[in-house]
Amino acid sequence: MGLLPRRAESEATPDEPRVLDVDGEDAAATFDALGSETARQIMAVVYEQPRTPVEIREEVGTSLQNVHYHVDNLEEADLLKPAGVGYSEKGNEMTVYAPASEAVVLFAGGQRERSRLEQLVGRVLGLYFVLALATVGFHVLYGLLTPDRAGGSTLSAETTGDAVGRVGDATASGGLDPTVVFFLGGLVALCGVTAYWYLAER
Repeated sequence: MGLLPRRAESEATPDEPRVLDVDGEDAAATFDALGSETARQIMAVVYEQPRTPVEIREEVGTSLQNVHYHVDNLEEADLLKPAGVGYSEKGNEMTVYAPASEAVVLFAGGQRERSRLEQLVGRVLGLYFVLALATVGFHVLYGLLTPDRAGGSTLSAETTGDAVGRVGDATASGGLDPTVVFFLGGLVALCGVTAYWYLAER
């Protein structure tokens, strides 16, 4: 095993959600950069986790030259950005690429609509993050208060993401897991708040 890690953690965090007018120059550059299916696959895998070009090639299944071509285009369109340095198994230094923005939203409308949409997207993403933290906290607290439940509870065995995936299993066993109920209730409330904000600002 080499002394150097194969991939470094991302040293940069994505910028705020980016809202693009479909008639604007930025949107045109975005459409051009994402015109290839390979480019869209690259965006998808990098949003899952920041990666080096070699790792992107392994995930997408194309040539390294093709990866560099699309990564350069995506970087010029401000969709990807360098976010650290990783190392190959041979110790070669490689750039780690990450999303430039938390999300990219296309819209059609006036400047007022753009501003309102930017504010709404930012607030909703913030609430999703709060809901995720609250669900994890509830899961930990519930596990501490009911240590004998199903042989105990560990945070590493369950996360907010797979809470929704466990709905079917929990239902089949006769009831919903309290963590799932908490998460789904928060999700419903979040949808209601989002709808209220949207209607209130029209």
